[in-house]
Amino acid sequence: MARTDQGAPPKWVQWLWEVDAPGAEAGRGTGKGLDIGKIVRAGVALADDEGLEGVSVRKLAQRLGVSTMAAYRHIGSRDEVVAAMVDVAFGPPPALPGPPEGWEDGLRCWALAVHARYGAHPWLLDAPVDGMPTGPHRLRWMEAVLQVLAVAGLGLQERLNAALLVDGHVRTVAALKRSLASAAHGAGRGPSGKWLLARLEAEGMASMARVLEAGALDDGQGYELDYGLDRIIAGIKADSTSGDGRSAGESVRAGAAPHVRRGNSSREKTDSTGTSK
Repeated sequence: MARTDQGAPPKWVQWLWEVDAPGAEAGRGTGKGLDIGKIVRAGVALADDEGLEGVSVRKLAQRLGVSTMAAYRHIGSRDEVVAAMVDVAFGPPPALPGPPEGWEDGLRCWALAVHARYGAHPWLLDAPVDGMPTGPHRLRWMEAVLQVLAVAGLGLQERLNAALLVDGHVRTVAALKRSLASAAHGAGRGPSGKWLLARLEAEGMASMARVLEAGALDDGQGYELDYGLDRIIAGIKADSTSGDGRSAGESVRAGAAPHVRRGNSSREKTDSTGTSK
C-alpha cells in the first residue's frame, strides 16, 4: 500500500512549492513586509557569511530589522529555516546529458553539479540529512539522477543505492577538501614538516613519509572526485542488467533463483553408490 499523509505540510514546505510553481511571482519574498521567503533567503546569506553554526532566529531577525517574535510568526523553529535554506541553496538541477551520450556522462555531470553546490555553499555539508527531502529542488535532483541510472538498466532499489553512494562520495570529497583548506590556513599551529617527516621515517611509515614529501594532501588533490566516481561507475556497469532487462538484485527479489556456484562441496548430495547428484 502506498504511503500517504493526509495532514497539511508545514508552512515552509508550502512556501517552497508555491515559489517553485509555474507562473509564481519572481519577486515573491522580496516585497514589503516580513514573510518566510525573506527569512529563508536571509538565512542562506547569513550561512554563506558565518557558516551554518552562525544561523539563529535571533540573528536572522537582527539582519532583517525585526523582532525575534516577529520572525517566529512565520517560522516554527531554526530547523525549519535550515531545511528550507538547503532546498533554496541547491536550486534546480542542471539539464543532464542523455542518450546517445550514455548514462555515465549524465551521472558524472550530476555529481559535478552537486560538488559545485557544496563549493558555492559549504555550509550545506553541515546541514542534517533527515530522510526523504520534501522541497521541490532536492526532489528534482534525486529524480534526475534516478532517471539517468534507469538507462543503466538498474532496478529502482539499485538506482537509489547507486545515487546515495555517489552523493555520499561527493559529500566526502567536498568535506575533506574544506577541512584540508582550513588546516592549510592554520598550518603554523601544527608540527613542522621536517619534524613530522623525521618521525614518520623513524617509525617506519615510509608511505606516509612519501605522502608528506609530495604534499599530496595539502589541498585535497590526494582525494580527487573523479577517482572514486570512476570506480563507482565501473561497479554500476558490473551490476547492470541481465538478459531479461532486470538487474540481478531485482531478479532475486522477484523470485528468480540466484546463480550459485557448485563445486566439490561436502554439501553435495550423493546416492547410495557415492555418486554426486
